[in-house]
Amino acid sequence: MAVCSSWYSNASRFLMHVTLIVLFLLCLCLGGRDGSMVEGSCIESERRALLSIKEDMYDPDQWLSSWKDHDCCRWSGVGCNNITGHVVKLDLRYPYDLDVPYETMKFPGPSKVNPSLLDLMHLKYLDLSWNNFSGAPIPKFIGSLVHLEYLNLSVGWIGSIPPELGNLSRLHFFDISWNGYDFYNSRWTLHADSLRWLSNIPSLHSLDLSGVNLSKAANWLHEINMLSSLLDLCLSDTDLPVASTSISHVNLTSLTMLDLSGNYHLNATVPHWLFNISNLLHLDLGGCDLSDRLLFAIGDLHNLKFLDLFDNQITGEIFPNLANVSHLEHLDLFWNKISNEISSQIPKIIGNLIYLQTLDLSSNKISGEIPKFIGNLIHLQKLYLSGNEISGEIPKIIGNLIYLQTLDLSSNKISREIPELIGNLIHLQMLDLSDNEISGEIPELIGNLIHLQMLDVLDNEISGEIPDIPRSIGNLCKLNMLDISDNSITGELVDIIESWSKCTENRPDGRRSLQGLTLLYVGYNNLSGTIPQTLSQLSNIYDLNVSHNSMTGQLPTSLGGQQYRYLDVSSNNFHGPIPELNTSYLDTMILSNNSFSGPIPLSFAKAKYLEFFILSHNHINGSIPQFLCNLSSLEVLDLSNNNLSGELQHFRYKPPQKMIDSQEDSKLGHSSDSMACPVNLQSLHLGNNMLSGKFPSLLRYCKQLVILDLSENRFSGDLPIWIGESLRWLRVLSLRSNFFNNSIPMQLSHLTYLQVLDLGCNNFSGALPPSFGNFSAMKRMQNARKLILSEFNAYYTEGLLITTKGIEIEYTSVLALIMSIDLSDNNLSGIIPSELVNLHGLCSLNLSNNHFTGKIPENIGALRQLESLDLSMNNLSGMIPSTISSMYSLSHLNLSNNNLSGRIPWGNQLQTFCDPSIYGGNPDLRGWPLPWCFNNASFKSPFQTRAQEEEPRNGDESEMIWLYAISVLGFVVGLLGFIYVLMIKQATRIAYFYLIDMTYDYIYVQLAMGFAKLKSVLPILMNNNQG
Repeated sequence: MAVCSSWYSNASRFLMHVTLIVLFLLCLCLGGRDGSMVEGSCIESERRALLSIKEDMYDPDQWLSSWKDHDCCRWSGVGCNNITGHVVKLDLRYPYDLDVPYETMKFPGPSKVNPSLLDLMHLKYLDLSWNNFSGAPIPKFIGSLVHLEYLNLSVGWIGSIPPELGNLSRLHFFDISWNGYDFYNSRWTLHADSLRWLSNIPSLHSLDLSGVNLSKAANWLHEINMLSSLLDLCLSDTDLPVASTSISHVNLTSLTMLDLSGNYHLNATVPHWLFNISNLLHLDLGGCDLSDRLLFAIGDLHNLKFLDLFDNQITGEIFPNLANVSHLEHLDLFWNKISNEISSQIPKIIGNLIYLQTLDLSSNKISGEIPKFIGNLIHLQKLYLSGNEISGEIPKIIGNLIYLQTLDLSSNKISREIPELIGNLIHLQMLDLSDNEISGEIPELIGNLIHLQMLDVLDNEISGEIPDIPRSIGNLCKLNMLDISDNSITGELVDIIESWSKCTENRPDGRRSLQGLTLLYVGYNNLSGTIPQTLSQLSNIYDLNVSHNSMTGQLPTSLGGQQYRYLDVSSNNFHGPIPELNTSYLDTMILSNNSFSGPIPLSFAKAKYLEFFILSHNHINGSIPQFLCNLSSLEVLDLSNNNLSGELQHFRYKPPQKMIDSQEDSKLGHSSDSMACPVNLQSLHLGNNMLSGKFPSLLRYCKQLVILDLSENRFSGDLPIWIGESLRWLRVLSLRSNFFNNSIPMQLSHLTYLQVLDLGCNNFSGALPPSFGNFSAMKRMQNARKLILSEFNAYYTEGLLITTKGIEIEYTSVLALIMSIDLSDNNLSGIIPSELVNLHGLCSLNLSNNHFTGKIPENIGALRQLESLDLSMNNLSGMIPSTISSMYSLSHLNLSNNNLSGRIPWGNQLQTFCDPSIYGGNPDLRGWPLPWCFNNASFKSPFQTRAQEEEPRNGDESEMIWLYAISVLGFVVGLLGFIYVLMIKQATRIAYFYLIDMTYDYIYVQLAMGFAKLKSVLPILMNNNQG
């Protein structure tokens, strides 16, 4: 028995060794298709496949630089099975650096998926997200990688989702998000007409189709409902249609996260199935146009911790239902319609959600004061109440929220001082109190907020003098953003900088710098002094605004060491030359309204990201440098009101071929080797300088130009016809006060978007083209919400000086609404084209001081929006059209010094024009408000009597007769009416005669008393006289 047992033990041991050897040999055989493994554990065939894949991937920064040695399992993004050596993981996600500014972010070049991917048949993990596949469709062969458990194809594809992806039956994680709407080309880039293929992936735990167009997937709800293992589902911004069929049973019982945001058709779908998913922890229904009524059962989701309902139609009726969701940690009701119609204050139910960590009620219409029960939310970390109508003071109870990291109370009506107890919020990282009515000084205890990264008190009534303020701010060493603009703070900037001296750290070059401040806004205060050299200590700052103060001196040379993105020193008293700056990352530069002198520095030649360059109202001299033409990102250039001189014709270089329209060049007689300018330029202001020469031909390639102001210069010659052909987006063209001559080209009428045309004070001659009545934009009123420029910049407001109503007016915020034509002070002749009356949106028309003849267009009254009309100092004849009285918006009129005749129309708006000078110089014109006689007698109203008139005209006698007749008739009718009332109404009759009796008695008594007194005094007076 022992021998048998020993033999059995030895045999078992032998078989075990044999089995291990066989398994080892088997692993070697399965190691690769070619049956060989290279050094390490990498299979050679898969190594070659990876190298082929690398060749087709965009890799300028060598993030795949490790893909060169023999062991591919050690390559970046590659993972292998420890036993077989097969590649099971491939991560080729493009490595975006999201911490750098957008302007310097590196976007991927074109890549493509190499078919060698099929050689990695054992892949379980594949990530191709955030690459640029040049609009290619998703390769169908990815569906052959049947071992995949993780697949990320987000961003980079177009076309239809291939149903072959349904072969990936082992898939647990599938992300194909944000291949959605292409705003640049106005199209959906990826779509799916059916989701039936998802039914072949029963083990799917996480599915993200966000941004994919599912508008034609009518059965999406039924097909998604079959995925019973699903835990996370994201279908945001997919244009989901209304479900064609209802579901009798919800299989998504395991679902814990659901995101349906951005789908406006859900308002008819959500209530039927959503509230049966009782395990939901995360629910996002933002931007779904939902009302309170559709969310009546929200209280059934007892386990809910995250609820996002931003941008819906919620008024507040939902709040009682939230009482059952007692474990809620995140509640977002941003941009709804919660107002004082439901509650005059923040609903009290909010105070019972004691586990809340994030509460967002911003951009509603909540009024009243911040309630005290907000202090019950002791776990609150983020509180957003901005954009409401909250008033009163910041309650002291806010100091109880000691875990608060973000507090945003901006854009309300909060008043009084910032409470000292705000210093208790020691974990606070962001404090935004901007756009309120807060007064007093910044409290000293704000220095306790040592973790604060953002402090914004913009646009309040905060006072105080530097250096008092830095005593508290000086402790905030982690500040990234500080905005104290638009208050009443005084002092000098140097004190703010010195207050952070203890926050400095040693740099490798030996200098000392602040650790993190990137944005400093102190504009619109009463700061004085200079910008100190110590500003260089703010080594990481890229946004600086010191505008609209009383600062003086020269800009320090230390500015050149900073890498600014936004720099605004406008509206101060700075002088001297502009220093050489580091413009490599600059996108906005505003130096206007100072006394800078000298030329534009050469350093701006490197400003390849510069979009807004504002240098107006200074003493800049010299010529405009040619390097400005190379700034391809430039959108707004304002060099107006300086001392610039010279011509612009020397700006020559061959423009990019894509800018050249050979057919247009041939037609207009221009060669492609002509002028050019920044191709993205939208606004160009060169007015009030000393520029000369012909109209700048370089502007021909500024095809995006919207505003062109060359007024108050010395330009001369003809106006080129290509303006109407090339500058099709022009909305403002101002060439006022130059020396342009000859005729106005009719091609200007091709500018269909033109709203302001000012050619006044030039030497134009000839007839006014009838086609000027074709300006499409002037035929209708403009939209008040439409921006004058397509690009919005919060720090720059487009403006233009326009002569209207006899004065110069600067239009800024309402410039997009102005419709004006000014051709005054030229040598234009001929008749005024009747087509001008088609410009129904026109606000101002000035044709004065020309040589126009003929009659005023008969239907000029059709210009109902016209506020200013000046046709003075011409040779116009005939009668003033009666339709002019129907121009109800007219507030300024000048028809003087013409040959007009007949009677001046009367009625409506014309009754308000009492100044006779607006009709003066027309000897055959008569009527109100001209004098009644031919000589220069003083003005007399038409309602004066005939006895006051001298040599009245026959027409005037007839008018006075009618006036007397109507007056007498009115008196008679009034008297008869009064008598009729006395006869009919007894009470009125009694009261009337009672009043007469009382008046008679009163007069009688007063007279009797007066005579009695006189009778008693008279004998005394007589005796005194005799004596």
